[in-house]
Amino acid sequence: MSEYVIVITPTGSDGEPDLTGPQTTVRVDTTDGPRIVELTVRAAGGAGLHNRALPTVDFDLLVRAISPGSAAPAAEPAPAAPVPLAPVAPASAVSAEDRPRPYRKMPDTDVVVAAYGELGGSVGAVAKRFGVPRHTAQAWVSRLRKQGSID
Repeated sequence: MSEYVIVITPTGSDGEPDLTGPQTTVRVDTTDGPRIVELTVRAAGGAGLHNRALPTVDFDLLVRAISPGSAAPAAEPAPAAPVPLAPVAPASAVSAEDRPRPYRKMPDTDVVVAAYGELGGSVGAVAKRFGVPRHTAQAWVSRLRKQGSID
């Protein structure tokens, strides 16, 4: 098995490692073609992570750079992918019960309030209208109730 472990640590303006910034570890297996088998982002000293402090890493370019026989990077690199906050495991290794629920952004308040009123105050109908699970619509309606936007 051919494996590479890449550690990405931010540096300060003096060029020295910034031990207070997030550390990203990428483990790449090149046995059957390059693929990322582990991705971990860790906060230094347990301080927590803020999304503005996370590095933007072009994983496609990174994997191609260490692939046997890879071509030189193109003149215009692919857009960088955001770094997830949690370690990534292969899809088959994570059961449906262990996966976090996906975040679904609520449409504009006025749109949800209008739909809620038109649909007779039914959370289930709101969920159906916006194509989201009922628990998501319930969270939206609860938030709007707390804000005083709906009764």
